[in-house]
Amino acid sequence: MHFGKQFKEYREEYLRLKQLEAALELKIDPAALSNYERSERGFPNDLLPIVKETFAVPDDYFLAMILGTPLKSVRDFKKTQPVKTSEVRERYMDSFIDRHRQLFEESSELREFVALASHLTEKDRRIFLNANKSLLTLIHKHAKEEDTE
Repeated sequence: MHFGKQFKEYREEYLRLKQLEAALELKIDPAALSNYERSERGFPNDLLPIVKETFAVPDDYFLAMILGTPLKSVRDFKKTQPVKTSEVRERYMDSFIDRHRQLFEESSELREFVALASHLTEKDRRIFLNANKSLLTLIHKHAKEEDTE
């Protein structure tokens, strides 16, 4: 029952990912991930290796997550927390880019979307991306409703 809470800590403090992004990467319902992280449901054993691979979780952190060992106690105490966090985040981002590289290579629309976002101020980029995320959520919800009819 430790894994869900440990994963939440890892996701938020080390990867700085939102729950929705993590759920999408794992191809599970965000509500299910929420239940796992709150320990309302046990984290499925078959999902553990997927978590490790998807988020490039180093072995020592993964073992600590399984055992319920505080993540802050993992690794060399001489290293500061921000250094550990940036190493883990960098490892995840590299694996994320590798997993989605083909999508960028095949989609000129996605490349254009990213290029447009990159030319905005940080505030405007946040507004732009949140508006598009909301639109995608509505489209996804509508598609689900059509599938149940």
